[in-house]
Amino acid sequence: MALSREREKAIRKFLAAPPFGRRNVPADHIEMFSAALTHDSYANEEASRSSGTRSYERLEFLGDAVLELAVCEFIYSDTELNEGAMTDLKKDIVCNKNISLRVTEAGIDIDDSLLVGEGHKEKRTGSNVIEENMRADAFEAVLGAVYLLYGIEEAERIVREVLIAPIKENHDALCGRQI
Repeated sequence: MALSREREKAIRKFLAAPPFGRRNVPADHIEMFSAALTHDSYANEEASRSSGTRSYERLEFLGDAVLELAVCEFIYSDTELNEGAMTDLKKDIVCNKNISLRVTEAGIDIDDSLLVGEGHKEKRTGSNVIEENMRADAFEAVLGAVYLLYGIEEAERIVREVLIAPIKENHDALCGRQI
């Protein structure tokens, strides 16, 4: 599916910004990131007009696993917590509320980059209305695309920068847990 010039430009801008820092991204990579930034509400609406629009759901599935692996590796390697506390900390870090908050704090422009259906548009202005679960899911989908295109090390780097570094800076940042 060919992307519009406007969409390709928006994806390139998104990828050039931190924490991604990607420039000169090949067209086939842009298409995968476009899918990662397409909510199923948009894909479903487009399906009635044309074919080929993919949502982020499959990439989100993979990205969720990549995210959990990176977080589990950090907790195991960088803490002395017991198994129960490790599980609790992992749940806190990977919960949609925390991912959404950290993505917003990191300045990752998922809200404006995400294609959404009309039900997720502000009626008066037409701007996106993104819920925290949508933002978190899209971030996971982008991680899935990063993993497939650039490898686990790059995906883990992004997880460390966006989700783990803020916690390490303030060890009480997440539900008062000491790490």
